[in-house]
Amino acid sequence: MRKFDILNFFYGLGAAIILIAALFKFLGLDGADALFIVGLVGEAIIFLISGAQPIFKHQPYKWERLFPQLQKEDDDIESVEVTIDGAQATQEQQIQQIIHSIIGLNNSVENLNNATQRLTTYVDKLETNYEMVNSSTLDYHKEINSLKIKIASANDKLKEFENYKF
Repeated sequence: MRKFDILNFFYGLGAAIILIAALFKFLGLDGADALFIVGLVGEAIIFLISGAQPIFKHQPYKWERLFPQLQKEDDDIESVEVTIDGAQATQEQQIQQIIHSIIGLNNSVENLNNATQRLTTYVDKLETNYEMVNSSTLDYHKEINSLKIKIASANDKLKEFENYKF
């Protein structure tokens, strides 16, 4: 849990006072100059105090807070230090997962391509069969029309024969 940082509080307070002073100045309200002076003097004092703060030696970074996958279940968060080797191993695992995903995607695309080729072959066969059926139907219609003409001609001849008297 984070502790309350008094300097951070005063940084924010000084910035808020300066923003309110700018608002007063834009609107032409009284007291803008006084607010600017208070805010800027306060910020200057805070900067002076923070500049005199002691610097602590090396503090280990807690990378597991930013990257939870680096956290070990056995260790306490406070005692875990992430090494470059551990980060590289995690990165290599992620790259391997990406490669496996790409291989799976490639296989899926190949399967889709094969299915599309089979579908194209079936459509071509259907088209050929349709053309054959259509051609046969046209031939059938021609034969039927020819047969109608021949039957009509035979009927005419039969009528002539019936009209012929012996």
